[in-house]
Amino acid sequence: MKQEMNRRDLFKTSAAAGFGAVVAGTALSGCGHSVSKAQPAVMLNHPTPPKDIIKVGFVGIGNQGSSHLRNLSRIEGCQVAAVCDVRPERAEWAKKTLVEAGHPEPAAYTDGPRDFQRMCENEQLDLVYSAAPWEWHAPIALAAMRNGKHAATELNLAMTIDDCWELVEVSEKYRKHCMMMENCCYDYTEMLLLNMIQKGLFGELIHGECGYLHDLRALKLSPTYYYK
Repeated sequence: MKQEMNRRDLFKTSAAAGFGAVVAGTALSGCGHSVSKAQPAVMLNHPTPPKDIIKVGFVGIGNQGSSHLRNLSRIEGCQVAAVCDVRPERAEWAKKTLVEAGHPEPAAYTDGPRDFQRMCENEQLDLVYSAAPWEWHAPIALAAMRNGKHAATELNLAMTIDDCWELVEVSEKYRKHCMMMENCCYDYTEMLLLNMIQKGLFGELIHGECGYLHDLRALKLSPTYYYK
């Protein structure tokens, strides 16, 4: 690594394969962060030893979370070992669903919106998956990595640029991957543009803008959508 490396270049490198903290929808290139020689290496191509059983802690069991929890229960070698939600009845639903699918009953954490912290501290997990409301994604991912777990989250990964950099730095410091689980970030067009940027075809990018064209008003204002 160079003696002094601009964080813009570091972020471009980290984003190549979705490792480190990949943040979509935020203009990061204008940040003047720099990293010294002593800074931990980026997480690109950092291997994680394979395991026969991957234990997952799941936070947020609403509409999206319920779907993902079922999907995880169908993956061989994946065990949802802990669930967390502010509504105890959702945690009970998750426990029942997992047991019916042939899995051990998971631990449940329902003592308020920050009980994910206790889950991250107490449970022996490999990965923490967040399907909680947007503003909780970064805090949950940070708590996971600081307690030795990899982190995965629904979009968006963070609400502020400072949170984005904190996610990158914590991922590097604790050597834990952090990934935003959104197919639109890693599809053909997105990876094509990323490759063109890294090859320098557009020169040095100094500003970036993007939008998420998805009208969520009906869903956000629905009294039942997130807890069917």
